[in-house]
Amino acid sequence: MRSAVVHHPGPPSALTIEDREPPQPGDGEIAIDVAYAGVGFVDTLLRSGAFPLTPPFVPGIEVTGVVRAIGAGVAGFTVGRPVAALLNDFGRVQRAGGYAQVAIAHNSLAVDLPDDVDLPRITAALVNGVTAWLALRDIARVDSADTVVVTGVGGGLGGTAVRLAALLPARRVVGVVSHDPARAPAECTDVVLTGDIEAWSAGGEPVDVVIDSVGGRLRQLLFEHLAPFGRLVVLGNASGEDVALSSDAAWHATSTVTGLSLGGIAHSHPGAVRAALRAVVDLVARGQLAEPMPDIQPLTRVSSVHEAIADRSAPAKTVLDVAR
Repeated sequence: MRSAVVHHPGPPSALTIEDREPPQPGDGEIAIDVAYAGVGFVDTLLRSGAFPLTPPFVPGIEVTGVVRAIGAGVAGFTVGRPVAALLNDFGRVQRAGGYAQVAIAHNSLAVDLPDDVDLPRITAALVNGVTAWLALRDIARVDSADTVVVTGVGGGLGGTAVRLAALLPARRVVGVVSHDPARAPAECTDVVLTGDIEAWSAGGEPVDVVIDSVGGRLRQLLFEHLAPFGRLVVLGNASGEDVALSSDAAWHATSTVTGLSLGGIAHSHPGAVRAALRAVVDLVARGQLAEPMPDIQPLTRVSSVHEAIADRSAPAKTVLDVAR
């Protein structure tokens, strides 16, 4: 099978296309003939060695395709049927493996799909959609009275979080974007540039929920702008600046700060993750969660896709066509 392999973690050029023997499913696992593999920021961290995977390894933590083979103890899947799966249960085994024509998933993190589903659109929504669902529904418990602020809305995760928050529905969905307001989803009721957030927060009403994947001074300002019973959910730190948040400030403001690492809980709470996966897939398949069509690139261009993510020129979401 053709795969994009990392032998020595490093820059995008560390990804090499080569043929490997297809993996076989073990107990509780299914093998998938991969049609599309999603590409996200976390994949660039895996490739660069920020997370300790033992090389050689194949990145990629979200795939769609058809069931190729079924391991022992697996029920509910049929060979030849379409399927979507997450491959980020790192606490169970060294997983990933999506940038390949065959991938292995644990059955608890896979769901079957309708025959006529749009596979690229589903693929693009898997990690971002599940993360946003858990953050908004399970952690923040967003309701129709809430004002929700989402940072990084020009990217894939922020954009999906905005669309899902609007669908729930939140009362207001404020999108924070770094430089180009046109990159903010249409579902935003308000759009604020990162550089203007201090003036915006000083002049506006406190917010109920903040969904933040950016970090730095932006996170600190939004934390200080939470209303009583406000919830800040931390999904990442794209800025690379980890600012300290005061627990005394949270006490006095009656606010909470919660982190969510999807890869950190996929193995320990597969039921919650799979329920979110099923919900997101169903919403996208029915057209209720109107995720945009991703950019589709051949597997052979995977290094260029990683370069575009690094220099922030990439579209909101890219998926790899592993057959090309």
